[in-house]
Amino acid sequence: MRKDKFEDFDFIDFNESRSEESTVMADMIGVLAHHRKWFILSVAVCLLVGFISVRSTPKTFSRTATILVKDEQGGGNMGESAAFRDVFSLGNSKVDNEMGFFKSKRLMMEVTRQLRLDVSYKERNGLRKRELYNSTPFTVVFQDAEPGQEISLTATAIDGNRALLSDFVLDENDFDEVVTVQMGDTTDTPVGKVVVASTLFMNEEYMGKPVYVKKGNRKNVSDNYNANLQVEVVDKSSLINLTIEDENIGRAEDVLNTLIEAYKNDAIEDKNKVVINTANFIKDRLTIIEADLGVIDTEIEDYKRENKLTDVTSESALLLQNSSRLGGESLSIENEVVMAEYIKDYLQDNSKTSELIPSSIGINDNGIQNQINEYNTTLTKKNKLMANSSANNPIVREMNASLVSMRASISKAVDNLVAGLKMQVRNMKRKELENMNRKAFVPTQQKYVISIERQQKIKEELYLYLLNKKEESELQLSITESNCRIVDPADGPDLPVSPRKAQVLLICILLGFTIPALWLYIRSLLNTTVQTKRDLKAGVSVPFLGEIPLKKGKREKDIVVKEGSREYICEAFKILRDNLDFMDTEKKAGGKVVQVTSFNPDSGKTFIVANLAMSMALSNAKVIVLDLDLRKGSLTKNSGIGTKEKGMSAYLSGKV
Repeated sequence: MRKDKFEDFDFIDFNESRSEESTVMADMIGVLAHHRKWFILSVAVCLLVGFISVRSTPKTFSRTATILVKDEQGGGNMGESAAFRDVFSLGNSKVDNEMGFFKSKRLMMEVTRQLRLDVSYKERNGLRKRELYNSTPFTVVFQDAEPGQEISLTATAIDGNRALLSDFVLDENDFDEVVTVQMGDTTDTPVGKVVVASTLFMNEEYMGKPVYVKKGNRKNVSDNYNANLQVEVVDKSSLINLTIEDENIGRAEDVLNTLIEAYKNDAIEDKNKVVINTANFIKDRLTIIEADLGVIDTEIEDYKRENKLTDVTSESALLLQNSSRLGGESLSIENEVVMAEYIKDYLQDNSKTSELIPSSIGINDNGIQNQINEYNTTLTKKNKLMANSSANNPIVREMNASLVSMRASISKAVDNLVAGLKMQVRNMKRKELENMNRKAFVPTQQKYVISIERQQKIKEELYLYLLNKKEESELQLSITESNCRIVDPADGPDLPVSPRKAQVLLICILLGFTIPALWLYIRSLLNTTVQTKRDLKAGVSVPFLGEIPLKKGKREKDIVVKEGSREYICEAFKILRDNLDFMDTEKKAGGKVVQVTSFNPDSGKTFIVANLAMSMALSNAKVIVLDLDLRKGSLTKNSGIGTKEKGMSAYLSGKV
């Protein structure tokens, strides 16, 4: 039997201090080589586990979309329509703020709802399950399910018109019932009413093949996608990269593209709030003015019919011309008074404190217009902040206080404007009265008609002005653009980003070497036995005579030393015999006495004595072997003498 050349390297003494590092490294390599089978087995097992892990882990793909945010500081520019700047002002958004909006839970929840991301369809593909998404052979609609419920089932197509539903699970409650449904029909199941509808992907391949359908908690699904979404700025520019990883390429692209569209629609809707409030205000005013014009027209018609009045005669042309001039000036001022009072009533209406104040509707005071624009901007920012916060937010409370102060300031300014305009109106009225007194010869009826017609012209001019503003507002709604522009839609490599086979392979190989190495290290630290001659030399100072290799399968009575044998175990006994001879430096007359003993039984004493004696005998020496084991007597039994013969015990007791 051939001896393993690394057999002596069963342990490493990590506590031994050595001057030569190369010796320690050699010992370590020897130990690794001695236990190479364990390392090979460990690496093989780890590689098998890694292979199973790679084959069972779903493939994940990465998709990235790039957009340009129109930011005045980052390079983007939010253009305005110059023809409608008096309606409202569009503000620019900063890139950092828009990144926060893309991570908004509200937007991702809208994407989850539109794409029905809370419902997944998977099929078995080897050890892993493959996400079908839009390529599913049929769709399942849970009519009674709440957004927060979790439902799963297994659907198997029997033919093109029927499907078998089984393995129902509703909020961790399992149901063993099996239900056969018709495609397109509503069917009662243990999880509620379900509608299964076939798609264009239904074919013979899916007949009898189970499809695993799972409806998750919509909020949890949305939060998972939101956490998986990465939003990054490209090199301090106005470009933003949106990246997401998903098991299905099409679903990842749809999530990013739908998220961008949801963001654009939200931005447009936010910008249109001022326009919508202005349009609603104008619509209310037009309704009131239409009613007033109808009353005035009826009054003029009735009065002229009763008094049989006609147009103004040529004799009063000069007076009428003067009255027209004064009336024009009065008309402009009264028009402004009416609009100022409208704004005043709007500000005093407590039910509209949370709404935007209409701007640019006929008030020519630039100070008031600037205050209204500043108020609307602050209110819009507060509403955005409230969407992701609460009323107890310190910033929200500070903005509320600022809005109250600004609204009071605007109200006071409007009051001052109304007072000033009314003073101008009184002056114009006084001038008109003087002119009317000079027209005393004009019939009273004619003066009454002129007064009514003047009121009619005021209403008509105000009506036309508001009607024009209404058209401008509706046109502005159709041309409002978003804060961003798509540079690159969702796209990416066709190779999966995980599982990474090379990385898993490297980890498995390292782990395969680490586990047995760690076991050997711990085993060496806990080792307190003598394993090699180096351990013996380090522990005692007695001379070292030799070492006998352990030959497995041999018994104590076996004599392995034979004449002419060149086996390594025979050579070991010869070395031991020669070393004993070399120790006898004085060459004393008479025989040498060699005692073989141990602390523990079954340590190989009988085997050593028998074969050492045979080795000495083969060198033409006379050898006497004494069995001093008074209890067991293994040497005596193995030699065939028997325990009944007189031996050492009889000699010590004086019987011999």
